[in-house]
Amino acid sequence: MHRRTLLAVGLATLLLVAGCAGGSSSAESTATPDERTIQVAGTGSTQAEPNQAVVDVAVVATADDAATARQRLAANASQMRSALTDLGLDDDQITTMRYDINRDRRRPREEGTEPRVQYRASHAFEITLTETDRVGTVVDTAVQNGATEIYDIQFTLSTDRRRSLERDARRAAMTDAREKAENIADAANLTVTGVEVVRTGGGGAPRQYAGGAASATPTAVADAGTDVESGPVSVTATVRVVYNAAPENETDT
Repeated sequence: MHRRTLLAVGLATLLLVAGCAGGSSSAESTATPDERTIQVAGTGSTQAEPNQAVVDVAVVATADDAATARQRLAANASQMRSALTDLGLDDDQITTMRYDINRDRRRPREEGTEPRVQYRASHAFEITLTETDRVGTVVDTAVQNGATEIYDIQFTLSTDRRRSLERDARRAAMTDAREKAENIADAANLTVTGVEVVRTGGGGAPRQYAGGAASATPTAVADAGTDVESGPVSVTATVRVVYNAAPENETDT
């Protein structure tokens, strides 16, 4: 009984050694040399007319005390919102960007006198429009009904439109990368055989700048109104692609 146990252990040991030797031989036989690769960057862009505009305005009121400044601000802001609503804008198109009340200690005009304390209340709004040709009308309406500052006007793209253009820009970037890789491969007597890695980046729809910080009086003006023109918005995408490549004679066989 004791002898049979020893034989079984010995047989198991021989099988284990044989298995290790066989695994080592198989690994060596399947080893392959490192593949050749070509790494390039591609850029693509597309553009379209903006289908969305963002107007940043603010209502500002001042007073000798904070309560009065707040009351004046609330009245002017309410008047502006009502006028924009009458123009056809929904409440969700007029959103608050910032609200603050600050104490301002102004320097006295005459030396030896106490500085004058004044409170400045400000309510900034972001107005989003889907009809870009109405920007001028919205600006005039806001200014004539309580807005005292126009920060800027930006023309951009809606989310769905931007995503569609981003897809087109990425396709153009991949085409550009492929052309570059094939040119490099041809110069090195290689042939592109496939894609190893693709990295994307740099996509987006930068807003087109159409205006800057400005101030305006809340009184009605008798001119022809504000006219704001826009140009196309560009969307750019970049890709970095690593291609597999092989010598031309290997791909022919």
